[in-house]
Amino acid sequence: MGIFDKIKRTLDFEMWKRKKDDKTTQDLDLPLTFKVGSVGEILEDEFEDLGQVRYEWGGGMWDECLLEMKDGKKKWLLVDEPTFILFNEEISIPVGNINNGWNLINNRKIFVESKRKITVTNTGGYSEIKVGTDVNCYDGYDEGKNFISIREYLGKYGKNTVLRTGRKISKFEIEVYG
Repeated sequence: MGIFDKIKRTLDFEMWKRKKDDKTTQDLDLPLTFKVGSVGEILEDEFEDLGQVRYEWGGGMWDECLLEMKDGKKKWLLVDEPTFILFNEEISIPVGNINNGWNLINNRKIFVESKRKITVTNTGGYSEIKVGTDVNCYDGYDEGKNFISIREYLGKYGKNTVLRTGRKISKFEIEVYG
């Protein structure tokens, strides 16, 4: 990235910050635009968007962005405006029976509120999961009231079951520079 691009991004960011503080600005209602290669900040932590997955089910759709943070850690951001959930942790868990209600998973009590089958309809920059893949999705919370999302799917190297832990964040805690 050249010096002029950096200066332009800085100026764009400063203008955006001024608009953000002006509660009458109509720009606040526009959706955030994430794309592979986008950079920005979440909770004042810099990130780059490495890839995205779009999920659809009978009642709608949402996107998830794989972000690489400045410290090299990877986090998932669920984008279903006006809802944003930042998943700080993702671990592989053993395949097992997951039911609605309380479950004991990896010595953690997890309450599953919803269970549904979703389908991957688009991906960008992320090759672990393919378009057309069916995913069993379980959403709920743990004893600490953290959001929990469990995904079971057939990935590139076999069946995967992952558990993500995160929390809801505000749109105003997210800044996308471009």
